[in-house]
Amino acid sequence: MRLVFHSSLHRLVLVYGLVLLLAFALVGGVSLWAFDRLLERDIEQAVTLEDQALMEVFRTDGRPGLVQTIAERSRSPNNSEAVYLVIARNGKVLAGHRNELTVKLPRRGGWIRYPSRDAPQSDDVLAYVRALPGGGWLVSGRTTGEQERLRELITRLGAVSLVLLALLTGLLGWLLRRSINRSLTASLDTVDRVAAGHLDERVPERPGNDGFARLGRTLNRMLDRIQELVGGIQSSTDAIAHDLRTPLMRLKARLEAVEASAAGGAAQRSLDAAIAEVDQLVATFNSLLRLARIEATSGPPRETVALDTLLEDAVEFWQALAESKGQRLRSRIMPVNIEGDRDLIFQMISNLLDNAIKYAGQGSEITIELGRVGDEAILTISDQGPGIADDQRERVFDRFVRLEQHRGTAGTGLGLSVVRAIAIRHGADLRLESANPGLRVRLAFAVAGDIKNV
Repeated sequence: MRLVFHSSLHRLVLVYGLVLLLAFALVGGVSLWAFDRLLERDIEQAVTLEDQALMEVFRTDGRPGLVQTIAERSRSPNNSEAVYLVIARNGKVLAGHRNELTVKLPRRGGWIRYPSRDAPQSDDVLAYVRALPGGGWLVSGRTTGEQERLRELITRLGAVSLVLLALLTGLLGWLLRRSINRSLTASLDTVDRVAAGHLDERVPERPGNDGFARLGRTLNRMLDRIQELVGGIQSSTDAIAHDLRTPLMRLKARLEAVEASAAGGAAQRSLDAAIAEVDQLVATFNSLLRLARIEATSGPPRETVALDTLLEDAVEFWQALAESKGQRLRSRIMPVNIEGDRDLIFQMISNLLDNAIKYAGQGSEITIELGRVGDEAILTISDQGPGIADDQRERVFDRFVRLEQHRGTAGTGLGLSVVRAIAIRHGADLRLESANPGLRVRLAFAVAGDIKNV
């Protein structure tokens, strides 16, 4: 129930359904009241006509003629719904459907309603009382039993109709919600893929000019503009990196030449520091160039890669650096194949192992695991370092972002940006999790082909 009310679409359908049901109930109530009034007016008209006819008999034949006429009508089977009474001044019933009076009559006449003793319990009598000249009363009326039974029938039909309308409203609401969800799903899925880095994705456009068709066209224009702007930024980054890399390499070569001719001392130390700074700048520009090339490449790679072999090579490559810091690389690797670019995947694994070794701390253990879960190859790299706070885990993938506690550590701030770009290109799910303590990097790839036998 909470999920229903948490969805704005569910709430919209529910509100409109309730409004429709309330409107139907209101219209039904007003119609039933109008129907009652109409039937009552028909009875009053019929009773008025009978009263006028009986008074004409009274004026023509007097009281004896009226009594005789009432007696004849009371015995007639055609007048089963009619009620006639002629009452003397002393309250005695002279003729009619009853032998005694069960209701108090108004002195000057008028309309009265009272329960009928001869009819079913729910029936009433609607009658007109006329004071006769010389004393006494003439009562002309009709029972309302047929009116009540017709009203009950209409009420039951209305209740059944209301239930059917509620069911129909629920069905139409479900169909409406499903239709809107299906119309929005394609657009939302496309936006999710674009947010994940697939800037070439576009929303399937629908014909027509309704809101959903316009939404699709507007989103596509927006995505075209975003891709154009991002492409411009990537091109500019690539151009800047190319333009600055060459003079930096020349500067490094000249500094090294000066270093070779220096006699040591303070000048030597200054040159060493300058060369280190140049090396850092060159590494940064190399990373920018690599990142720009990865992001500029469209379409997933189709080469089958033995991920287990590649991972073992990367672990062996970084083993020496880890041992120099007193760290231990512990691996559990299962054979599995994926589709991808071998060099890019090796670069991604190397960046992750470099980060783990850099931040894990002296004497810690780094765990590398590769296995298969269903149709996915799951790669995790866990360290025992300080980890990354939950609210910072998405931010560290941005370019040149370095957390405060890592400001003094060597690096370009582009390693995880390259990792994310490679993961996006391979359609891999990249997540940063807590290893309690430390950080766990989890990568999920789609499996390609059979598991490799070793």
